[in-house]
Amino acid sequence: MCIMHLKDMTINELITVDYACDCGRHHHMAIDHLAVGKGAVNKLPEFLAEQKMKDGTPLTKEDKIFVVADVHTWYVNGEKVYNMVKELGYPVEYYIMPHEEMHTTEVYIGELDEHMPQDVKLPLACGSGTINDLTRMVSFKREIPYYIIGTAPSMDGFATDVAPATIKGLKCSLPAHCASGIIGDTDFLSTAPDKMVAAGIGDIIAKYIAINDWKLSHIINDEYFCEEVSELMLQSTDKVANSVDGLVSGDPEAYTYLMECLVLIGIAMGYVNNSRPGSGAEHSMGHVLEMKCALKGLYGELHGTSVGMATCVMAKMYEKFLTLDIDYDKARAHADAFDYDAWVAEVNRVFGSSAPQILKVFEKAGQHKPENVRRRIDRIEQNEAQIRAILTETVEKAKKAPEYIGAMHGMITPKDYKVFSKEEFRDILTYTKEQRDRYAGLQFFYDLGVLDELVDYIIDLYYD
Repeated sequence: MCIMHLKDMTINELITVDYACDCGRHHHMAIDHLAVGKGAVNKLPEFLAEQKMKDGTPLTKEDKIFVVADVHTWYVNGEKVYNMVKELGYPVEYYIMPHEEMHTTEVYIGELDEHMPQDVKLPLACGSGTINDLTRMVSFKREIPYYIIGTAPSMDGFATDVAPATIKGLKCSLPAHCASGIIGDTDFLSTAPDKMVAAGIGDIIAKYIAINDWKLSHIINDEYFCEEVSELMLQSTDKVANSVDGLVSGDPEAYTYLMECLVLIGIAMGYVNNSRPGSGAEHSMGHVLEMKCALKGLYGELHGTSVGMATCVMAKMYEKFLTLDIDYDKARAHADAFDYDAWVAEVNRVFGSSAPQILKVFEKAGQHKPENVRRRIDRIEQNEAQIRAILTETVEKAKKAPEYIGAMHGMITPKDYKVFSKEEFRDILTYTKEQRDRYAGLQFFYDLGVLDELVDYIIDLYYD
């Protein structure tokens, strides 16, 4: 009997599959409705007619629908969606977030919660990153389903059940729920500014680093790893990489691939119940860039822009690492020399008001405690050949990230992140590893005592 693997399934099969995997887990997803492609928004009436509420009762023409947009997305698809719902006979209201720029913070979550009537049964988020996450958070709090009708293929959070947010200055992932309906109409998506498309490409190409870091942690820390989910992610990433020319020319099929891959990433995260398939050192660096911007009172860049640039940097760091001869005795001496008090002083200097939250990560993980680092060094030394083979394969693919992102005029060097000076970016490279309890490339470099050398290399490469 021929066994179908995840990477062989269509996206519509993947959203409803209950798959007994060789990794020992059952992978399942329950997205009610998905439409991606040209004219996909025309599936909305069908989706609404079939929609069930959390208790299993059907959505009726008596149930209020609420369209959420911002000052940009209202004119892309928000007004059209509002009029479609109104013509279908549903009671419908809307709110346009009146801000030119915003990230998901407690301030904007509260604003949307305040303006969404309490009797709303189904919010429709018309937008992408922030609009999606704000609507996700408020609907989760109220225990009602929501839809996302995308305006830009700019991020990988369409199908996730967590919401990235900056709360009290710390970038974190909050528990939430997945959209019940996802619509990616290429007629809308292909009108997105190049910068937003480049952000989507960056968020996808980042998966080369994310999967790499997941593999490292599996080898070094015995962290759970799923080969099938990994293959699904890498296959989807390759498909988008091979479609970049189509994105440049505005080919609807290329935009369909891009949107499907962005949705698939959320599905993969749902399969393993965490963000490992989509987030490694490059995402942590992106989060720190966003945190540091917030500390300056600035918007900064799109999430995918930050992550894409960080992917370019991590690819260069891994490429340089492969040229180094690792002295394991020196690495152990470096681990033993950890000075907690000096480290705390540096964390306070770099992270400012967010430092207390960063220090809590150490209280939980103890990531730099000499005994923990020494244990990891032992595992690295024992598995050096396997690790180098993985890194070599990753670098071969990830080193093309600047080409893919640059094709849509995206950011590919830290020097172009004008908010930060050379020395500030040095701090970001050095201390991103403190952002969360997740083993990834920058901690790997620290463990082997070569992080400072690689940071110097990157600073010299991009700034001098």
